[in-house]
Amino acid sequence: MGDKELFETYKEDVYHYCLYMLRRQNDAEDACQEVFVKALLADRSGIEHLKAWLMRIAANECHSMMRRRTNGEIKEKRAFWLNKPLGASQSVEQTYERAETSGEFEELLEELKPKIREALLLYYMAELSLAETAQALDAPLGTVKSRISRGLKALKKLAKKNPALSEKEGDVRASNY
Repeated sequence: MGDKELFETYKEDVYHYCLYMLRRQNDAEDACQEVFVKALLADRSGIEHLKAWLMRIAANECHSMMRRRTNGEIKEKRAFWLNKPLGASQSVEQTYERAETSGEFEELLEELKPKIREALLLYYMAELSLAETAQALDAPLGTVKSRISRGLKALKKLAKKNPALSEKEGDVRASNY
């Protein structure tokens, strides 16, 4: 795979992962740029799973940026799907509700331990397989499965504690019947 094709194929996944981890658009852009600079300069001939390898570089870069931060974190209430163009079929109400729910979901994610949040994001958002997630995290497969399971249980528990989110779930269920 050529440099341009590598970048075009994986730029969105790497950027969105960095955005979730760093919660700041500027930091995510910087991290994404660093990931691809490192990837393009590296010898990729022996790499079997390019996406998992890139996501590992992204994870390392995000960890480095978080360690270097000296200021308190500024919470950013945007999720990657808010950056996508709106479909013609979405009403203003649907768009607002999606934005509000997205912000609440990010708040729930922020309450998880970083290693658990990272496993969930790689598996669900970056759509890596369990094996690729394990490779990206440089962790055993069983550990990754455990982190994902614990993360899902923690998110359910946190969602139940959040009355605003529970009300929305009830509204959605009611509207489906």
